[in-house]
Amino acid sequence: MHLHLLSRLALGVLLCFLNTLCCASVPGYDIERTYLHDAQNQASIDAITQAPFAPFSGDLRMGLQQGATWIRFHIEHNDPSGKRAVADAGNPFILRVGPYTLDQVDLYENYGGSWHVSRAGDRQHRSMDKCPDDLHCFSLHTDAHEPSTVYLKVQTQGMRLIETELTLEDRLALAVAPRVARISAALALANGLLLLGLLFFAMQRSRLLHFYCWYQASVVLLVYASTGLLAERFSAVSPQAVETLGNLIQVARVFAVVLLGWAAIAAYHPPRAYRILFYLLLLCCTTNAVLIGVGYAHLGLSFNYLVLGINPLVQLYGAMRTSGNSRELKRIIYAAYGCYLAALTLGSLVAFDLLYFNPLTGALQNLADWRLNGVAVGIFVLLYVNSEETSKKLLNLREVQALRIEALQAKSQREILNERNTLIDVLTHELKTPLGTMRFALASLKRDLGANPDSLQRVKHIDASVKRMDTIIEHVAASVKLDEPCPPGQFETLPAAPLLAQLTQDLQDFERFKLHIDEGATFYTDRHLLLQILENLLSNAEKYSAPGDILVFVRTTPAHDAQAQTEDHGGSRGPIHLEICNRVAPDNVPDAERLFERYYRHTNVLGMPGIGIGLHLVRVAADHIGATVHYRFENGWAIFEVRIPN
Repeated sequence: MHLHLLSRLALGVLLCFLNTLCCASVPGYDIERTYLHDAQNQASIDAITQAPFAPFSGDLRMGLQQGATWIRFHIEHNDPSGKRAVADAGNPFILRVGPYTLDQVDLYENYGGSWHVSRAGDRQHRSMDKCPDDLHCFSLHTDAHEPSTVYLKVQTQGMRLIETELTLEDRLALAVAPRVARISAALALANGLLLLGLLFFAMQRSRLLHFYCWYQASVVLLVYASTGLLAERFSAVSPQAVETLGNLIQVARVFAVVLLGWAAIAAYHPPRAYRILFYLLLLCCTTNAVLIGVGYAHLGLSFNYLVLGINPLVQLYGAMRTSGNSRELKRIIYAAYGCYLAALTLGSLVAFDLLYFNPLTGALQNLADWRLNGVAVGIFVLLYVNSEETSKKLLNLREVQALRIEALQAKSQREILNERNTLIDVLTHELKTPLGTMRFALASLKRDLGANPDSLQRVKHIDASVKRMDTIIEHVAASVKLDEPCPPGQFETLPAAPLLAQLTQDLQDFERFKLHIDEGATFYTDRHLLLQILENLLSNAEKYSAPGDILVFVRTTPAHDAQAQTEDHGGSRGPIHLEICNRVAPDNVPDAERLFERYYRHTNVLGMPGIGIGLHLVRVAADHIGATVHYRFENGWAIFEVRIPN
């Protein structure tokens, strides 16, 4: 297999070498080539024959110029021995001119005392019998022994790159074969890459592969258009229409190149400036297509070449400013557009005759711009897709691992929380039992020591301490239960007046509480959670207030809709507003920002009973029943307002 590949490679090199020999000269003849550019395209053949021409060698490269380019061939026989093959009627000179995309090529020959014109170009119907490749061929009417001069007039609207070859008809096959092989290879590669792109797109429907398939389709069509195969397939269509279609395909290819860069970058949050530049490039491509369609092909193709040069700079800017794509993806983008810029720069230098190196010229012409078969672009696209897929898999794996770690941490925290709650439940239960025994014993001691004031006072102190311990245990147990996410219990109707009267009567300074309750006011909520709110607020007011009355207000509000007014829960259907107001010494005003924090206590009341958990329980219990709690300080009064939905 390796020998087969080597033999094919050697054959290709041999054909290229023979083709180079044929292009360089025709044995037995001296051929002088000179040119003249007529920018105004107004000179006649008679005027041209008197004008000064400049010599050139190789291909004639003039960039994006307008007008007509004249090329003069002066042919002299230099083999007096007559041993070389000579041009005659059976073996004429064949002048080959390319590429196929030249709009109009006129050959001027002077024989019989007058000038005769033959015409070719992609605006003319042509037969591929004589030259079955992508060059236009003319048979010359030259004398075998007398010097002769012929003129070519070339007109084209695109890139002005003119190839010329002069050979004899019996050597034509050697000149045609390498180009036919090259065209076949370009088409095979282009079609193969298109099928490969479609296959990858069927397996992985990414936006990048989608645009790559459109790009490769434009490449295939461009190869057909630039080699004359499109005109041959659509021979019934006018050559002008096929030429316009070929120019539009060039714009479509640049359009697809711009979309390829967008597809690789857009998913990674490029800056707004990049998006604006991208849309401007698309607008330019659309404008170029319109210019070609309305007959300004030279402008459209010139601006299309400009877009081709600006696009890599825009894409590199977008890649540098993106966030979220991996370093590997950025490296691929940098490498791709670095190669893009290098090939475009060298190709431009060659096309505008600023650099000449014959092997480089052929490579750039046939692989980069005119016959771009998509190999380089396909390599970078597939590299990018593969790297992006690998990055996504790694990212998904990291996300799965992160979720597993979070799940394990959550499980560990739940176990710690359950263990803490279990410990607190056990402690509260175990502490409640001896406290109950102590309270029972204290009640007996009070009866027995009724006649001894000193001993009775000590018993009362012990009883207060026991009550304090019992309250702390109750608060801790309630805090643990309320911290657990659970829905409130059964809602029920609770009349406000008797409930608050009972709660205040149980307090030591009950006579300080002044109740102002609207008639018929009721709470419709969870009893246990409401008691948590009321008991802690009333106890807090009693414990930390300055001397004076403690005011309790309960106000009802009317319902906002008729449906709520028709429902009956035993009282007013609007929310209940509860306010508890007590005076506070100026030095004891609490920090409103931290008042509902767990364990927060003012520094001036640290010696008083309590652990700073009561108001936190109020906030948590209110959240469970959908109530809101607010605190404000006005004119020496600390005011707690609770809005309880009904």
